Amino acid sequence: MSKLIASTMTHRTFTLAEALERLSAAGFKSVELLSGGTWVPHFDAANADDALIASTAAIVAASGMGVHCINTSESDLKSIENLAALGQAVGAGFLTIPCGGNPPEGKSRADAIAERAEHSSKAADITERYGLKLAIEAPHKHTLAECSAQIDEYWAAQDKRIFCTFDTAHLTFAGEDILPVAAKYAPRIIHCHLRDAIKGNSLMKYGEGIVDFGAFVETVRAGGYDGCFSMEYPADSNEDAPVLLARSIEYLSKFNI
Repeated sequence: MSKLIASTMTHRTFTLAEALERLSAAGFKSVELLSGGTWVPHFDAANADDALIASTAAIVAASGMGVHCINTSESDLKSIENLAALGQAVGAGFLTIPCGGNPPEGKSRADAIAERAEHSSKAADITERYGLKLAIEAPHKHTLAECSAQIDEYWAAQDKRIFCTFDTAHLTFAGEDILPVAAKYAPRIIHCHLRDAIKGNSLMKYGEGIVDFGAFVETVRAGGYDGCFSMEYPADSNEDAPVLLARSIEYLSKFNI
């Protein structure tokens, strides 16, 4: 399990310090730090300043945990700069940002993709200044890249500097087979989220969905991927988190991660 890490989403109802403490106690050495607004309030990217960046970095340092990467639900460039500064301070390798929602009425899909590609290029400029790489989580449900045909169109427009964070749940949510898409984009994948799903539900507990994690791991590795696999599922309470964590580790230990 040397390549398995956990997102702080798994302890979203705890403070960041508490989440890191519990993940360290479970044997993890590194995490994916999530900045998820009020839903996962481990770093307020939208309102961060130098003091918050420094205090968050101090929490990480005190925990003894590494930060493999940062993931965010924020899209504005100021938040991305704050997250890149945090990433530099904690030694993260890259930042994952959203791929952008479906276009509003009156705007074409082509125009929306072009605008998002321009925005992502600016974000890549920012992360490069802080020594981080940039990734986009695409495919993703309810976005510009939620099914196979859309994914190809989306990535064709993106800056070649930008990598892919591939989540196993989203194409499954759309009712599609993840393996052909994972194989196609493996050379561009920098990170993988492991989440179970069925069509129409991307928040299943491990083993209750239909994702074939063993086949997925084999597929991306055959395509050259040698990175980490992050457990990314939300716990709904302090009581749920340790139970879900133990069950998840036990389940994923069956695969060659």
